[in-house]
Amino acid sequence: MRQTTKLLALVGVALLVPLASCNDPLRVTIPDIVQPGQLGDSASLGTVRAGVLGDFSIAYTGDHPDGSGGTGGEGVIMYGGLLADEWINSETFPTRIEVDARTIQVTNADVDLWYRRMHQARNSAEKAAAQFAQFSFAPTDPGHAEMLTLAGLTYVFFAETWCSGVPISHLKADGSIAYGVPLTTHQILDTAIARFDAAIAATTDPDMTAFASVAKARALIDSGGYAAAGALAATVPTSFAYVQEHSENTDRQNNGVFNGNFPDQRYAVADSEGVNGFPFRSVADRRTQWYDPGITGFDNATELWTQKRYGSRKTSITVATGVEARLIQAEAALQAGDTLAGGQFLAQLNDPRANAAGRAYFDPSPFIPSDTTTGGPIGVLPALTVADIASAGGAVKLLFAERARWLWLTAHRLGDMRRLVRPIPLGGYGLAANTVFPTGPYFKVNFANYGTDVNFPVPITEKQNPHFTACLDRNP
Repeated sequence: MRQTTKLLALVGVALLVPLASCNDPLRVTIPDIVQPGQLGDSASLGTVRAGVLGDFSIAYTGDHPDGSGGTGGEGVIMYGGLLADEWINSETFPTRIEVDARTIQVTNADVDLWYRRMHQARNSAEKAAAQFAQFSFAPTDPGHAEMLTLAGLTYVFFAETWCSGVPISHLKADGSIAYGVPLTTHQILDTAIARFDAAIAATTDPDMTAFASVAKARALIDSGGYAAAGALAATVPTSFAYVQEHSENTDRQNNGVFNGNFPDQRYAVADSEGVNGFPFRSVADRRTQWYDPGITGFDNATELWTQKRYGSRKTSITVATGVEARLIQAEAALQAGDTLAGGQFLAQLNDPRANAAGRAYFDPSPFIPSDTTTGGPIGVLPALTVADIASAGGAVKLLFAERARWLWLTAHRLGDMRRLVRPIPLGGYGLAANTVFPTGPYFKVNFANYGTDVNFPVPITEKQNPHFTACLDRNP
């Protein structure tokens, strides 16, 4: 099953019935702009949905990095991966260098832009869900569940990416703001889970049920609810994929991951960053294909290592997949101690390796000539055995290595690294942060060494909220 979003040109763009006679020169029709009051019935739901998909796309993938055109900036895939170990900075903006160096200021204007885009996506999806509930003729309209699930995912991104203490405010009908109080990470995850539960209850569509189920299982894993997450993930077929579609029609519709890496040259694929980072380039794997075009990035100094997962501005990006469901089941089995030969840990890890559907989520058709660096298109991957657990240094390391490969550049890596260093009683694995996150000397002159950030601070602009002072904590 493959559920794809249908991205239209801009938020709120639709062809509307003319508002006035075309013969009256003083009353000009604006056919492509939605006017106030025109989104209040069932006929408007398609337009409302298109707006939500556009807002979510900008929050998730972005269009262009700040300074490289576009209007949206970066999404969580870029910024989360930059703070983690998927990207290194290959340009000059100090705001992004702060993120890469794990020393993020609350005054970082680019982080603030992205933070506001995420809230915009959340607000848009929640209001759309309410409209679907009010105006849809079908009580189980898949659009209603889709809006609820996208709203829930924005809460997951807040929980996995930002510090504890993100306030959730709401725009009231009269245009004023109902300011929210800072919520803990677990409170935000609980809110996400409530959205996913509502989505599952709102539809009988199998694709939307699978979408909400994978998303809920992700939030449960973040909360330490391994058994419940595994049971829910088991209901999702490996063939399932919900993807964010992109096109070359406008900047806003572009694949922002592709843009930020290759044509804009602001981000480069990392490899064992800061000693502890994952070996995305140095260990060949067909799931994390890369290419060296032999040029430097925007800074004219950093080698522009380019990813080959997304081959163009129009390549779709996965949001939730059946492969992720198998990885969640594997983690549930790991937590239950089921890691021996013939057990569920290895069985779930091996399912997508043998299943053609698991390999369909990649677009290895390159924008540059094919090379032999990583072996070409993805084929059947060899089955893992107990020997691989030992060679990886244990089941935990093997699991997170598999997650790093399968979920590369899909906004999962930072959340995974935080879970690795989170205390065991809080649903983590208790590793020291300086054994997981990049550390040691930083490679640009802006900072002598990497800092200690494991998440993003809430930007200073949130201080307009009378209930907010600062993050509750910066813990993983």
